[in-house]
Amino acid sequence: MPRQFDRIREIIREQSERRLLWLITIGFILVQIFIWGVLFRSLWYADRTITDIPVYYSYASRIAQGLMPYRDFSSEYPPVAMALFSLPRLLSGAGESEFVAWFQVEMLTFSCGIVLLLSWISWGQWQNVWKVAGTLAMYTLFLLSLGSIVQERFDLAAAFLMLASVACFITDKYLAAWLLLGIGLMTKIVPVLIAPIFLIAHFRRRQFNEVWMGPLAMIMAALIVSIPFLLASPEGLANAFLYHVERPLQIESSWSSPILLYSKLTGYPAYILNSYGSHNVYSTASDTLVMISGPLTAVVLLAGYLIFWWRSGKEMNGLRAISGNTIIRFAVIAIATFIVGGKVLSPQFLIWLIPLVPLVIGADRLVIAGIFEAVLLITQFEFPYSYWQLYTLQPYMVVTVAVRNLLLLVLLVMLVAAFGSHYRDRLFVKRQGY
Repeated sequence: MPRQFDRIREIIREQSERRLLWLITIGFILVQIFIWGVLFRSLWYADRTITDIPVYYSYASRIAQGLMPYRDFSSEYPPVAMALFSLPRLLSGAGESEFVAWFQVEMLTFSCGIVLLLSWISWGQWQNVWKVAGTLAMYTLFLLSLGSIVQERFDLAAAFLMLASVACFITDKYLAAWLLLGIGLMTKIVPVLIAPIFLIAHFRRRQFNEVWMGPLAMIMAALIVSIPFLLASPEGLANAFLYHVERPLQIESSWSSPILLYSKLTGYPAYILNSYGSHNVYSTASDTLVMISGPLTAVVLLAGYLIFWWRSGKEMNGLRAISGNTIIRFAVIAIATFIVGGKVLSPQFLIWLIPLVPLVIGADRLVIAGIFEAVLLITQFEFPYSYWQLYTLQPYMVVTVAVRNLLLLVLLVMLVAAFGSHYRDRLFVKRQGY
């Protein structure tokens, strides 16, 4: 009889926790609405001097006139991104101000979806409602720290798709995970960085059918959303991706900082010119750095995947499944490597990490969150408020951006360094379902 009462009390406790979990999640969704509807329209967030929304509106208006992207006009954005621009145009009509409002509502919707996903994943990690609340609070703080750029760019959609794909994979919904990666690939190329992590996990788990079926599902999803444009203008669609390959050294990138610092210290000639929709650094060394940035970043990415291969093998040899925590950390490592090593580092790239960093588990969790918070705050100070001071190469802004880029590198090193530390075996604890 006492055992029956204990079981009843356990059921009541679980139901109470579930209700509290939903209340907390809904509360943070309401906070998102408040941030979008009030904070981002007031205080210092109201600065809208630099925004890409007019570009989105221009593309959406051409589509509304019956023109086909890539065939009738060129675009640097993949097909799903073009669809994301078209939906607010469909709802708003021809008015640009209405388009802006609907686009921001669209990004708010993705942010609320991220809150739901974070609640689901973090509950699986901890089975503790207060730790779920802490995760959601961290995500919200990160959004506020980067600023209103989160509603001025479409990168929250890419971040949502990556988080959803990871969530599906760590809960063994493999087909959904790969399909979401395919859609993400046609939204922004960066989700493809997660694919090798999934492949290695399949191989280590001896899921050999998924080793080829997963990438095939990703490719099929990407093709399905691209078929009309692929048939109409394959060259035009290819140019949407080649455009980014051909871009020069952007002013905010990690590779630009040494040139600009050296220029300020020694008078070394460095110039800022506008091309490919951004301000770029030109000097006698810039072409060389552009040439080596891609291969070097690829080498570092490969090293990260090899470390994941080693770590996942160790977990499997220890008679444990590869934990979701390991997969999440390596997803952060892959994306951070791309951001740090790329020849372009637009502020909105940091949006990709905002939903994932709160899910990183380990003794270094708060340190990593603190470094990332500093990166976001410096970025908001730089963009948009002091961007034109950077453009004119004011020394304090050159140093500020260099410090931000150095902190990003420190963040990446810390994420990887955990595997060689004395507490590495405490970092990735196998949780129920994860």
